[in-house]
Amino acid sequence: MTQARTFKVKSSLAYKIKEPGGRLVRDAERMATEALNTHRDDVMANVATILDQLDVVCARKADDGGPQIYALAASMIDVAGFFDTGPLYDAAYSLCDISDRMIANDHWRWPAVQVHLQALRLILAGGCRTGRTSDMLLEGLRSVATNTR
Repeated sequence: MTQARTFKVKSSLAYKIKEPGGRLVRDAERMATEALNTHRDDVMANVATILDQLDVVCARKADDGGPQIYALAASMIDVAGFFDTGPLYDAAYSLCDISDRMIANDHWRWPAVQVHLQALRLILAGGCRTGRTSDMLLEGLRSVATNTR
């Protein structure tokens, strides 16, 4: 029987890691955040467009509107989730939550959706800042969500 032999191979990455230079993690993170923030205005415009689409679905009050509401709210979370949108993210998540429950229970309450849309518009108009007003809006949405169960 022959003996197994092992070989230690150093990759080029191992050599490159030992070389001096490169960026510090905090600098790379800062640069990435700055680059991402250049897209913030476009994303907020996209959020406003999604809100307009949600308004159209709400105005129709169609029986099949539930999945559309959920899909649009989820897409709002997807695009806004890259930025610190604080209360906007929470309000959109709440809209997803109530629409999911209403779809599952086959019991749709359009006023609850409209309250969420109004709150989302106010939060967006306020620059998505956390404060007393946004806290009150989110508290109201939690109350609406509790009453839709």
